[in-house]
Amino acid sequence: MRGAALVRAILVCAWMEGVRRRTGLPALDRGDLMTLVNSSAPTSPRDIAAALTLWVPFVAAVVTWLLWIDRLPGVLPRQWGRDGAVSSTMPTWGMAVVALVVSLGAAILATYWLRERGAPNRRQIYLGLGSAAGLSSSLWLTTAGITVAAGPAEPKMGAWVLLTFAACGYGLLPFLIAQKWVTPATVTELPETSSATATADPDATWSKVVTSPVMAAIGGLIVVGGAIGIVAQLRDEGLTGATSASAMAAAIVVLIFLVTLLFVQVRVSVDQRGLRVVSRLLGIRLKQVPLDQMESAFADAVSPLRSGGWGYRLTGGRSAVVMRGGPALVVNLRRGNQFAVTVDDPQGAAALLTALRAANPTAH
Repeated sequence: MRGAALVRAILVCAWMEGVRRRTGLPALDRGDLMTLVNSSAPTSPRDIAAALTLWVPFVAAVVTWLLWIDRLPGVLPRQWGRDGAVSSTMPTWGMAVVALVVSLGAAILATYWLRERGAPNRRQIYLGLGSAAGLSSSLWLTTAGITVAAGPAEPKMGAWVLLTFAACGYGLLPFLIAQKWVTPATVTELPETSSATATADPDATWSKVVTSPVMAAIGGLIVVGGAIGIVAQLRDEGLTGATSASAMAAAIVVLIFLVTLLFVQVRVSVDQRGLRVVSRLLGIRLKQVPLDQMESAFADAVSPLRSGGWGYRLTGGRSAVVMRGGPALVVNLRRGNQFAVTVDDPQGAAALLTALRAANPTAH
C-alpha cells in the first residue's frame, strides 16, 4: 500500500515539474514529496474492525428476517396512537427491505472507505453511516420483534421505543474504534508567483472528473425508499384513496433524485475562462469563477461533515461543491468570499490558475 502511494506521489511530482517549467514556478523539494506520500495512510486493523461493525446491522436484519418470516403477519405496525393502539401499518416486506437496503448500503460504503485516501475523514464518515444503519435496522428489529412476541395479541411498543432512539448513536462504535487521523507534520503550500516571473500558455487547460459514491448511494436509496413507500401506501389504502398522495410523493422523490443526480459526477476544468464546475450527468453548470474575480488559488483538505454534508454547501462566506472528503481546490475571491471543490490533484489546478491569472492583464 505504501509503495502504491509512493508511485502516485512520484507521478504527481513529475507532472507538477512539467507545470513548473512552463509557468516558472520554483521546483518541488523533498519535503513536498514526503507530504504527498503522507497525505494518505495505510489501513490499520482498527479500521478494518470499525468497518466490520457496520456489517452487524445488516447481518442482524437478515438473520431475524429468516428466523421470523413464518411467524410474521402480512403487515407490521408503523404508528401507535396516544392510547397505545396501532394507528397505521406497513407491509412486512416493505419494512424489511428498507432496513436491508439502508444497512447494506452503509456497510458497502464503510468497506469502500477503507481505501488509503479515506483516512483523513474515515471516522466521521463511519459516524454518519453507523447512525443510519443503526436506526433503520432497529426499526425493523423492534417492530418485528414485539409483533412476534405478542403473537395473536396486538403488539405494544412501550419502552422499546427507547431502543430506536439509542440506535441512532450506533455510529459512535465504529467512530471510536477506527484509527484517528493525524495530520502530517509537513504541510505543502503552493509556491507564490508574481506577474513578473510567471508565464502561462493561454491555451493551457486542466480537467478532472470527480465521482461521488455517497451521492450515488443516496440517489439509489431515495428511489428505492420512495418506491417502497408508494407501493405500501397503494396496498394499504387502495388505488382510489391514495392516487393523489402517491402522485405527490412520486413527484417529490423524482425532484430530490434529480437534485442528487447533479452531484453524482462533476467535471472540474481550468482554462483561460477561469474555473468551471459542471454536472457531467445533467450538463448543468454549478459554478464558474472568471480569472478577474480571483484573488488566489491553493490546495487544501475538505471534510463533508465539517462542510455540512455532500453536494453544494453554503457556510458563511464560503461555498463549496463537496463530492467526498480529501484534497480540494480552494479559490479566494476578490469580493472576500471563498469557493472550494473537492478534486484530485488540486495542486496542479491551483498552479495553472495562478499562472493564468498572472498572465491575464484584465485580472489585475
